[in-house]
Amino acid sequence: MKNTKLRIEKIIKHLSKDLYEREEIITLTLLSAISGKAIFLYGPPGTAKSFIAKRVSSAFKESKYFGYLMQRFSTPEDIFGPISLEELKNDKYIRKIEGYLPDSDFAFLDEIWKSTPAILNTLLTIINERVFKNGYEEIKVPLKALISASNETPPEGQGLEALYDRFIIRLMLNNIKNKDNFEKLLENTQLDSYIEIDEELKISNEEWLNFRNEANNMKISKTVIDIIHNIKLSIEKFNDENRDIPIYVSDRRWQNISYILKMSSYLNGKYEVDIYESILIYNCLWSLEEHIQVVKKITENAIKMSYDLNNYNINEWRENFKKVQENIDNEFYNLEKTYDTENIDDKPHIAKTLYINIDEYGNKGETIIYIPIKQLGKKVYFYPLDIGRNQTRKFRCNFNAGDKCTVEINSSIAANGFVSNIMSRNYEFLTYAEPEFYMKKISTKKIEKQKKDSYLKLINSLILSIDNIIIDIKNDFDKNKNMNKSIFISDDEFNFYIDMFNSHIENLENDKLDAERLKSEIENHETI
Repeated sequence: MKNTKLRIEKIIKHLSKDLYEREEIITLTLLSAISGKAIFLYGPPGTAKSFIAKRVSSAFKESKYFGYLMQRFSTPEDIFGPISLEELKNDKYIRKIEGYLPDSDFAFLDEIWKSTPAILNTLLTIINERVFKNGYEEIKVPLKALISASNETPPEGQGLEALYDRFIIRLMLNNIKNKDNFEKLLENTQLDSYIEIDEELKISNEEWLNFRNEANNMKISKTVIDIIHNIKLSIEKFNDENRDIPIYVSDRRWQNISYILKMSSYLNGKYEVDIYESILIYNCLWSLEEHIQVVKKITENAIKMSYDLNNYNINEWRENFKKVQENIDNEFYNLEKTYDTENIDDKPHIAKTLYINIDEYGNKGETIIYIPIKQLGKKVYFYPLDIGRNQTRKFRCNFNAGDKCTVEINSSIAANGFVSNIMSRNYEFLTYAEPEFYMKKISTKKIEKQKKDSYLKLINSLILSIDNIIIDIKNDFDKNKNMNKSIFISDDEFNFYIDMFNSHIENLENDKLDAERLKSEIENHETI
């Protein structure tokens, strides 16, 4: 598999030659072709969409390329071949498909949405089943890649949603932005869309089929499954808040996205789909230009939620450091329990969020109650304040002479949510509210020098330990960086992972600083 990755990298390098700011488009178009999935290139005219399609077809042995610029006057004959007059004499409606789309393994259809329903419906069948009905005969189409392009997304109300859904990867192309690249473009006026690639690098049909079978057997890591779930939930939330431009991702699309990730992982020489492949997902989610930045941010946030480099050593270190801190606080200082409160009318209250029925249909929602701290330790029922800071009889509380408060809900509210304003005489248990607190240092204690030296020795050991952990994690990341980086994502996108890694290291460095501050605190503490 390592050789496969090197080979694909070489192919990408050939395909990208003299194409500026287009390498990412080429790599993902190649990925879609190897995956056997259709791709949509979205952008203004003159951004090298047809050029890229021809280039990518050069990566395959004995490739047959078909390209066509769609228009509203296009006919099925233009795409699928003319009717055979000889066969028509024998009452057979047969097309001469040689040299047309049904005979090709690479097809590029420009301005695809300007085509007629007859063409688009036939395309849908070809994409779905890889067959073309020619008269009474169903012909197996050798199509590896269908690359479509347009400077617009499909118009609403034209019945194009089903076809658009089959274009799994969707990429936006812009005009060249970098000044140096633009000047190179001006100098290089003899670019050839076809490019010479060594035959041993090219992908044969047998290899293409083998890649697809092997990729299908790849496993998706639990981390990536969690990322996909979080993306799906975030899209649902976006749709609830943006009903005029919802993001629609069908179950079929999710299935195809997972296959794209599997193929990318396989070609990268990996043994499962890992978190470093998951950034590719956002290229498969958007339908409108307005969605692009939204789905990218959603995907990045989902990855951030799952990017966790904490291991047993780190967790154990933090647990040990916490215990040392607590022991030092207890032995070096006189402490006082202090509660986290919120002042209402100059009186401290504890805020508690409750999840309850909010209507008679059983829909859940949240509300907040405020519990006066003066009731702490008492054994008496009282009514808390509601979210408007007014006393409410919808809930009833009791500390039961302890520091854990019992919260009960009025039975009428429990049954009917906030719809009913008629209170019942009865209450039923809802939850506990335990005030959060911290131990505040009131004054210092003098300690024995032997104990102080013992803690200094312990904290020095912890500082050395966290230092070694940081070094090991950095070395491990640098060692595996090339393996982790997918050949199908840009350097800018991989920098997203590097930034997360650096943030993780920064957290560990802060842990080390906390330990060093504690060491300084111990050193400066008075002894008996």
